Amino acid sequence: MTRSGRFEWPIVLLFVLVAAISRVPALIVLAAGGLVVWLLVTLTARLALVALEASVEVAPDRLIAGEPLVATVRIANRKPVPLPWLDVRLFLPEGIEPANVGVGQPRGFVNAGFAPRGLERLSVRFPLASVQRGAHAIGPLRLRASDWLGFMSIEQTIDVKIPVIAYPAPLATRDRHLSSHRPLAETAVRRGLLPDPLRFRGVREHQTGDPRKDIHWKASARLRVLQTKLYEPATSLDAVFLVNVASYDQYWIQADPESVELVVSAAADLVRHAADAGRQVGLVTNGIDNLTHERPRSALARGPRSLQRSLEILARLGPYAVNSPEAVFLAERGRIPWGATLIVVTPKISTGLAGAVLALRRAGHRVLALSISPVSQEMSTHLIARGIVLDVLHPAELRRAG
Repeated sequence: MTRSGRFEWPIVLLFVLVAAISRVPALIVLAAGGLVVWLLVTLTARLALVALEASVEVAPDRLIAGEPLVATVRIANRKPVPLPWLDVRLFLPEGIEPANVGVGQPRGFVNAGFAPRGLERLSVRFPLASVQRGAHAIGPLRLRASDWLGFMSIEQTIDVKIPVIAYPAPLATRDRHLSSHRPLAETAVRRGLLPDPLRFRGVREHQTGDPRKDIHWKASARLRVLQTKLYEPATSLDAVFLVNVASYDQYWIQADPESVELVVSAAADLVRHAADAGRQVGLVTNGIDNLTHERPRSALARGPRSLQRSLEILARLGPYAVNSPEAVFLAERGRIPWGATLIVVTPKISTGLAGAVLALRRAGHRVLALSISPVSQEMSTHLIARGIVLDVLHPAELRRAG
């Protein structure tokens, strides 16, 4: 808590001293009035922010970049003493701005002023807008008040940090769930035509007609009832997204934020399409989390939580890479289920990345490589001839969906 301004108490003491010596009635009245004012200023300045409680709420705390949100500041004056004025200022991070902010108006904070009465509770709502993706922290909150006569200003900063996740804004990226694009276009069947004996899922009680070779003898002995093995279907519903944020071969010294934004938004669109189709979704990237400064990843899973995890990773990605895409993606081969569909989203397809994509194809994966920049005819022919489905975002897909 800090204070600014001052009351000229030496002048009051001078009047008291002169009045005591001269005993002039007018000076005595003036000195007495000065003492009362001094006492009033000192007392109300000390009580200005005492028993004053403040909290901040933000809704929604997860949204798509470009959507509105509202920050609510709740003030409770728990003392019977009113305040002549109270200024509330909520500081905003980069990426969050006041709604409908005009040219020349401040964008780094919102504030309001009012005069709380004694024992009064009130709420102030600030309409905000998320202007870019990312993990943001709204706060701190500054309270500023004064004594009843305005001689002194008392300021207090409340260290609040309200987290807000802004997911990438969707582009007009089309769903590549087409028969001609098999990797992202696997038919999302709930049960495959044939079980895959390499992908054990669990056991169930034995039923008439179950093959004898599928009986799980250890589980049957433990449960004293015949148990049959269950396997994942041979038709894979797995979609692992490999997101490359390195726009240049010298990933450690160069970055192209604009290309990264397009890659992240396109990947977010495709993740949503895959999750809506009922696929298990996983995500691997060579990017760095802006908060933890580590390379994040999302394991294969299905459902809203898996989709939210992947979108949060994309929201928090920075423009710098921790390693080349080929090094990161090839290192992940042992953790990717056999036969899973791989969707590579990249600013461009370099020679090293092309080699990694071919290695993943030879490892038994279906691969779709989606590039922001056009691919040379020679490389395109080389990849397609070896079973890689290659696609480039059309300029019409790079605009924001709306």
